[in-house]
Amino acid sequence: MPLFSYKAVNREGKPEKGSLQAASEKEALAQLRERGIYPLKMNLSRGSPFGWNVPIRLGSRDRLPARELASFCRQLAILLNATIPYDKAVSMIQKEAPRESFRTVLEQVRGRVVEGAFLADAFGAHPKLFPAMMVNMIRSGEASGTLVHVLERLSDYFENINKLRNKLVSALVYPLFMMVFATGVVVFMTTYIIPKITRLFENFGAQLPLPTRLLITVSDLLVNWWWLIIILIVALVVVTVRYVRTPRGKARLDRLELRLPFWKVMRQKVLLQRLSQTLGTMLKSGVDLNDALRVSSEVLENKVYLDGMDDVIFNVQNRGMPLAVALRRTNLFPDDFCQMVAIGEETATLDQMLENIAGRLDNEVTATMDAATSLFEPILIMVVGSVVGFIVMSVMLPMLQLNQLVR
Repeated sequence: MPLFSYKAVNREGKPEKGSLQAASEKEALAQLRERGIYPLKMNLSRGSPFGWNVPIRLGSRDRLPARELASFCRQLAILLNATIPYDKAVSMIQKEAPRESFRTVLEQVRGRVVEGAFLADAFGAHPKLFPAMMVNMIRSGEASGTLVHVLERLSDYFENINKLRNKLVSALVYPLFMMVFATGVVVFMTTYIIPKITRLFENFGAQLPLPTRLLITVSDLLVNWWWLIIILIVALVVVTVRYVRTPRGKARLDRLELRLPFWKVMRQKVLLQRLSQTLGTMLKSGVDLNDALRVSSEVLENKVYLDGMDDVIFNVQNRGMPLAVALRRTNLFPDDFCQMVAIGEETATLDQMLENIAGRLDNEVTATMDAATSLFEPILIMVVGSVVGFIVMSVMLPMLQLNQLVR
């Protein structure tokens, strides 16, 4: 049963705080009033094994992965399609939920539904867990009597988001592995093999070649000052991460990623795919264009595009400007994207057109990632080969000089 923590005043007007278990927030409030306690603030929490009240957390960002949201929407759609009441459907899913914290949230959702709240409002009470677009689509589905179809579209949407994320992760696994492996090989050669070889040159009277001296210097730094290098790297990473998390640092990073030659194209395709997929799904579920634009813009993680979408929303809502014209005025959206949006508006098939755009962009993202992965492999081989070649040359040059002196 959920555990609620509260701050209140008693009949004497003295402050009081504590916790109690109840099936819902309404029941918790009723229990307090029966005891003559008047709550000022109440939060849902769960008891820890040591008796402390720990706030509900599902992860570092209090969000469910797209994969779990897709599964949840699919299960709920199946149960509701079988004419099972909302509260019983949520209760059945709650029993099978893999996370204890998610089960607690679903219990609170069920409690709100039992109290008479709409399902969208019950989900909307947890904005960090359930995305705004999901809440708005469910509200539209409840109003139009198409909730099951809306939940199925949501499941498809989250599955597509999960597939795209998996593609991005898979495309990065191989390059990162190769980079780590190559770095490990170079570090091993410079810290273990090179010091043993350089001992042969200690009694070598002539001046060593420049590449050899550079290699010996790097080897000495790694062997004698490795701890300082690690500290500097960690400090640089910490400072960079903290700066990027500031509004100014985030804005600079977002502008930078749209200037890098290859990454700009890749990033733009991913952002447009997310926007068109979300906006198309919401419009197809009956959500008003203005609300759909406002909610869909939240999937854009780039500050430049977020500012651009603010202008789009203002021009569409306050100036009555067509969506395609508003998008084109930002100079952030490609001409073909704007043209397809314009055709969708003219033919009253904007939702379908946006989903077609999302499908096309998804294929383009996949093709771009495959091409990048294929191109990265020979480039990495060339870089590693150049580094290894430099090491071999640095070792062989003094040996050749020594051989000439012996002759």
